[in-house]
This record gives sequence, structure tokens and C-alpha cells, in this order.
Amino acid sequence: VLEAVDKHLKDVAAGIFGLIGISVSDRDGLTLAKSSTGDSKINTSTLSAVFASATEQAGKLSLGSNSSIITYTDKYVIVQAAHTPLVITFVGSESLNVGLVMKVIPSLRSKLENIREKVDSIISLA
Repeated sequence: VLEAVDKHLKDVAAGIFGLIGISVSDRDGLTLAKSSTGDSKINTSTLSAVFASATEQAGKLSLGSNSSIITYTDKYVIVQAAHTPLVITFVGSESLNVGLVMKVIPSLRSKLENIREKVDSIISLA
């Protein structure tokens, strides 16, 4: 199953200008699948764990649920999307097409649904 997800991530990554890599992690930062099209020194595991905490805190602002966060740094653009308990992280260069990233997130969530359910059931047992 994860091999199919890795292939799908690779296909998605190939179609987005400026994308360096995509990773799918659980809320604690354990990487389940990833695809990299370039050299990124970003630790997506740490980003995923921080995102899970930040999105939980953002939900307490009474502005509705938070489904994604976009971060702009000097060198990178990072788009993170919740598919609880999974976190999908896109890392791109300054020229990343963020609109296209946001457009592919719903189809990626659909592809990850079986994995999301399995991870969720494991977390429920703990």
C-alpha cells in the first residue's frame, strides 16, 4: 500500500513547479511515505509534529477548524495539510505554485484515506 502512495506522491511532485518534496507523516512526525525531487535539508518529521500542535491551537481561536498552514521562509515555501491523524507536507522553492498545491490536496487526501483509517485505529487502541 505504501509503495502505491510513494508512486502517487512522485507523480504529484512531478507536476508541480517549484516542488522539492512531499511527505506524509503521522501527527507525531513518523514519516509514512515521501517523494523528493530535490535536495531539501528540512526535517519534515519535526514540521509535522509542530503542525499538529499548531493546528490544534489554531482551532481554539473560535475561527473554525484549521485544515492547512502555509509558511514562507527565506529559502522555502512549506504547505501543510491536515488529514487527521496524518499530516501532508509539501516543501518547495520560493517559486512553488501554492495554488496548484492547494488544488491537489483533496485528491491526495482521498488516496490516503485507507492509511488514515489504519493509523487512526492504531492510535485509538493506544
